[in-house]
Amino acid sequence: MELNLHANATTTPKTRGYIQRSRKSVVQLAAELGVSETTIRRWRGRTTVADRSHQPRNLTTSLSAVEERAVCELRTSLQLPLDDIVEVMQRCINAKLSRSAIHRCLQRNGISRRPKPDKPKAGVFETASVGFIHIDLKHLPALQRRTSYAFVAIDRATRYVYVEIHSRRDSETAAGFLQRFLAHFPHDVHTILTDNGAEFTDRFAVDKKNKPPGRPSGSHPFDRLCKQHGIDHRLTKPYHPQTNGLVERFNRRIAEAIGREEKRGSARRTFADHADRDAFLGKFVHDYNRTRLKCLGYKAPIQALTNLPGPNTNAGTHTALLSRERQDG
Repeated sequence: MELNLHANATTTPKTRGYIQRSRKSVVQLAAELGVSETTIRRWRGRTTVADRSHQPRNLTTSLSAVEERAVCELRTSLQLPLDDIVEVMQRCINAKLSRSAIHRCLQRNGISRRPKPDKPKAGVFETASVGFIHIDLKHLPALQRRTSYAFVAIDRATRYVYVEIHSRRDSETAAGFLQRFLAHFPHDVHTILTDNGAEFTDRFAVDKKNKPPGRPSGSHPFDRLCKQHGIDHRLTKPYHPQTNGLVERFNRRIAEAIGREEKRGSARRTFADHADRDAFLGKFVHDYNRTRLKCLGYKAPIQALTNLPGPNTNAGTHTALLSRERQDG
């Protein structure tokens, strides 16, 4: 049996039990066990052999009623820590108050621990009808000393993905990508959400004259195309990529697929050339659009897209990835 005795204990539970059962006098037991008579009297008057707590049950106070109310108010209203309360009380009310007295006051009133701040509520993902499109740009690993960019569009309602690979990321390329996506997508697009990259907006362009600060000018090719088709172009909050998390998550899928974020112990995927890499990504997007997803009630994105009523439901005959690097070059 594990014993947890006081550090200065002169008796053991076995000795204490012997004291309680013995009929000998206090003087005889003290001489026999080599302890004081006070120890004998203490354990003879108890019914247990375990140590008692040395913490006082009644904490005395040196605070007046006004001082105690002030301490409680500083904690509950201002949420001040103990040391700050001590500083305020000593400077403004009573210089003789000790830190321990103020701490005991907080303990008596059950506020010795400051309440933890409420955690912000998790954002609720806003559901939307088909035609709410998330668009983003994915930097692909350099291949044959050439950089490439994947323009990705994903529909929020159906999770249908459309990807194009380009060697440039300027505004004209982004507008061309959007134009082809609108021709490819079999339903009307009413909203597009992008980040604040220069390929999508001139919101933070500092060299454009007569542009309202922190707001798009409306003359960006991407914005002009959106206006032409009656599309609401929304921008994410700066430095908050989670706002566009749906397409960000798919970009991470692309990185995992091509081996940029390689797992420990796994070989990195290699490609012979750009055509090989683009063909691989084309098959990856094609397979994703035909994979049953839990969020869609175990329907595939292409199935959810083509089952919706619309002017054109032959999206299944389209390819969802176009490589336009030759045209860009």
